[in-house]
Amino acid sequence: MDTNELGKWGEQYAKEALLKKGLKFIASNFRFKHLEIDLVFQNKEKNEIVFVEVKTRTSDYFGEPEEAINRIKQRKLKNCASVFLKINKEFENCQVRYDSFAIVKLKDEIKVRHIEDSF
Repeated sequence: MDTNELGKWGEQYAKEALLKKGLKFIASNFRFKHLEIDLVFQNKEKNEIVFVEVKTRTSDYFGEPEEAINRIKQRKLKNCASVFLKINKEFENCQVRYDSFAIVKLKDEIKVRHIEDSF
């Protein structure tokens, strides 16, 4: 599995896990210019729009996957989320939350960390 396939697999895994938690799926791979948000959900109970950054790795040798979501990446995600909200006016009264979803896919095991409101 190459890195593109691994990333797509991880996003699908995260999507299914978040649906099981009761979130409503809105969009995947929302792009604006060079910016991208992996997944967008809505938590209707809390009136939240949830922007999710998914990081998938095959080992933790170079650190935990969520450590790759540095301040620069966070700023880019927030800028992209701002564009998403301007385009999708139906969410303008929602609270905004940024989550990270980290997956380490080992040969015999999958380690998952969903961190709500991670930045």
